[in-house]
Amino acid sequence: MPNKGNKTEATQPSKDNLRWSDEMDQALLNALAEEALKGNRHDGSWTTEAYANVVKTLSIAIGPHITKNHIKNRMKTLKDHFAEACDLFHHLSGFAWNPITRKFEAEEEVWQDFIKEKSQAEK
Repeated sequence: MPNKGNKTEATQPSKDNLRWSDEMDQALLNALAEEALKGNRHDGSWTTEAYANVVKTLSIAIGPHITKNHIKNRMKTLKDHFAEACDLFHHLSGFAWNPITRKFEAEEEVWQDFIKEKSQAEK
């Protein structure tokens, strides 16, 4: 049973379903960046070795129940979220990307006007 006090430990509603936290996403992205630096990504695809290494890294950081399918599914979700954010923020003024917090930032009034115009932006 996951330790609820540990933010980086995965919650596991079912065998195939995994709820990811921001800390887990960060661990995944760091592991993937490491694999890219090792040259384990070719023609836009991750090698079998890259997946094995990421599973091993995340199993240590998050828990032993992490599988290659969990990783592939999360990568697809993160790509979808990224594409949605790019579509929303493309060519907008008043917003800036903060590389420290890894979030878009703007004055409160700019956010409120943006949410009124594009309600899907609230999330």
